[in-house]
Amino acid sequence: MKKILSSLMILFLLVIAACGCPYTSTTSYLYVVEKGYSEDYREAWIIAFDPNNETNQENVMIIVEEPMVWNLIEVNKTYFTGYSKEKDDDWILDQIGHDDTLR
Repeated sequence: MKKILSSLMILFLLVIAACGCPYTSTTSYLYVVEKGYSEDYREAWIIAFDPNNETNQENVMIIVEEPMVWNLIEVNKTYFTGYSKEKDDDWILDQIGHDDTLR
């Protein structure tokens, strides 16, 4: 009886864990290559890559939700950033700091 109950409990936990939403979060230095926004000015983004990743310098598009933050970001500068996404959504900027201001 205990084996059946514990087996059912484990099976239940596995099913619940499998149904969760995959959430990915990344923290890294990013070198900003380009800034842009949509024609209706509702969405702003940056295109950047991780300068410390020598094997794969792939550009990443990150949505910037705050217009004031987007205005302060400069092209051809390196920033320490945190960004995340859920499932197959776009990357969203969570946190950004210029290299000179980090202490």
